[in-house]
Amino acid sequence: MNTESNKKEPQFWKGDPSGGFATGLVAGFIIGLINICSFNIPWLGRICFIAIWLVMGTQPRFKDTRTPEEIAKDKEEREQKFEEIREQAKAREAERQATKEQKREAKMQKNELKLQKNQLKIQKHQLKNRNKIKCPKCRSTNVQPLGVHKKGFSVGKAVGGTILVGGVGSLAGFAGKSSKKTDFVCMNCGKQFKK
Repeated sequence: MNTESNKKEPQFWKGDPSGGFATGLVAGFIIGLINICSFNIPWLGRICFIAIWLVMGTQPRFKDTRTPEEIAKDKEEREQKFEEIREQAKAREAERQATKEQKREAKMQKNELKLQKNQLKIQKHQLKNRNKIKCPKCRSTNVQPLGVHKKGFSVGKAVGGTILVGGVGSLAGFAGKSSKKTDFVCMNCGKQFKK
């Protein structure tokens, strides 16, 4: 037998002093509060704090009685579990990234559609403004039509009407010649013009 394995390791102060201190502090505080409210036993909270701290701080960690094969097997199982957890975490992260990418692409497509709609609106507005009549003085589109422009007395009509019909034909000169131009007035500056 191996004499080194039979040697007992010192068990004193092999416990968890910091955990014992924290647990003792919390338990001592709670027991002290209860003591103040009901029992009135002197120093009860402090006694509990010191007792818990000493018991947890000096509690021995017993030697592992497993065989080396069992220790190796447990280690492999732990590593497999950790590996599975890591793989699951990677899969979840990949899913999150894929979801983020899909959302980003959907948002980009939505923004592109909005941009296209805005461009179409701008083009429609430009086409409307291109066909609108503008004041030659102030370039305003706030113009109103006054009526279709008619020319005054036409000598050509009067001569032609006299020859064809006689004396009554001279009245045809006042009939005025119709044109495609219309009189407009600008509502901003008051300028009258023909288009």
